[in-house]
Amino acid sequence: MSEQSIKLGDVCLDLAQGRPVHVIADTGQTVAEWSEANNYNLLDNYGNSRFDTTNDDRVFDVVYCSSLKSRPSKTYAYPESRLGRIESEVADAGRQVADRVVVTVLEKLFERAATDDDGAVAVLESYATDVGYADEAAEARELAEVDRIIRGEA
Repeated sequence: MSEQSIKLGDVCLDLAQGRPVHVIADTGQTVAEWSEANNYNLLDNYGNSRFDTTNDDRVFDVVYCSSLKSRPSKTYAYPESRLGRIESEVADAGRQVADRVVVTVLEKLFERAATDDDGAVAVLESYATDVGYADEAAEARELAEVDRIIRGEA
């Protein structure tokens, strides 16, 4: 398995049950933080305890997606150690689906920012870089510039 981390939108396996889950949120909390905030110790959960879960593991909200008839009505908070990410991106030169979404959204934002205000382009690029998407921002900005050139707007 690669070292790519779990991101919003990923499909994973619940390693305790072998069932597919869809990651709908990164809680932004560790197991210790989530446990304190929710008055429930994730380390004591039998399913989590089997996977060397630590207080430093990130916690994700997931829903089960086991069949076409599934209509998830509940989310579950699972530590990263309990989730096995399905690496569907190997069919896309290694790009995670979440990264593709980020580039697409940033590209549209760069196109709009360049149309409205060139200063907004720099602000958008700075923000994207600050939140850890420097490579995706550079790619999106380049794609937006190419689109503008093709349309004759540059």
